[in-house]
Amino acid sequence: MKVKLQNWFRFLTVFGIFTILFVLILDKIVFPIYVGHGKDIPLADVRGRSLDEAIIILDMVGFHHEVIDSTENAEVPPQTVIDQQPPPGTPVKAGRMVRLIITSGKRFFPMPNLVGKVFKAANLELQRYHLQTDSISYEYSSDKPREVVTEQSIRPKVMVSASESVSLVISKGPPPRQLQVPDLFGMNLEEAKAEIRRSGFMMGTIRYIPNDDLVAYTIIGQNPEFGNLFDNSVRINLDVTISSHVGESD
Repeated sequence: MKVKLQNWFRFLTVFGIFTILFVLILDKIVFPIYVGHGKDIPLADVRGRSLDEAIIILDMVGFHHEVIDSTENAEVPPQTVIDQQPPPGTPVKAGRMVRLIITSGKRFFPMPNLVGKVFKAANLELQRYHLQTDSISYEYSSDKPREVVTEQSIRPKVMVSASESVSLVISKGPPPRQLQVPDLFGMNLEEAKAEIRRSGFMMGTIRYIPNDDLVAYTIIGQNPEFGNLFDNSVRINLDVTISSHVGESD
C-alpha cells in the first residue's frame, strides 16, 4: 500500500512538472510565434498608392486590410488610398487589421437648371452639387424679376462633375427702356459704327464682301436686323463691301 502511494505521488510530481513545462513552452515560444508577441512592426505608409498595390504591401508583412470608406477626389486617380488607420509608423503586431479610405474618382451628374430660380436658391443648388461659381454678371430682363437667374454658361442636363465652374447672369429687373436695333443698311462703315454706339449697342464682327457695284465700305447686311428690341446691349455684326481688286498687283 505504501509503495502504491509513493508511485502515485511520483506520477503526480512528474505530471505537474510536465504540465508546467508545457505551459511555459506555450507561453514563451508557441504563442509569441503565433501572435508575434514582442515583435511589433512599424506600419507601412500606403497612402498615395493604388488599392491593389497597398494590399500587396500589407499582405507581404502579414497585415489584413479593410476598405471602410471612399470619397470623391478629382486630384488623384480612383482607387487611391488617401488615409489609413492605424497611421503610418504605428508599431503593430502581424495580423492586425488596417482600415483604408480610398478615392472613388469623379462622379458625373446632369447640370441642374438654374434659370428662373432666385439667385440664393440657385447658389444653394450649386453648393449641393459641389459646383463652383466662375463669374456672376447682372443684366436687365423684361421677363425675369430682379435677382432671378436668366442665363447659365453650362446648359441644363449636360453631364458635369463636382468642382466644375459655371457662370451666371442675374436679372436687374425690367430695363428703363428697351434698345432698338438701328437701320444701318446703305451707311458707310464709319457712320454705322457711330450709329451702333449712339443706339447703345456694341460693334461685332465685320465680314468683307467683294462688290464692285457699290462704293467700298458700304453696309449691305447686319445681324441682328433692324427693329429688333433688346433689354441689354448686344453686338451687331456687319457685312461690308470692298473692291474685288483689293490686294491685286498692277
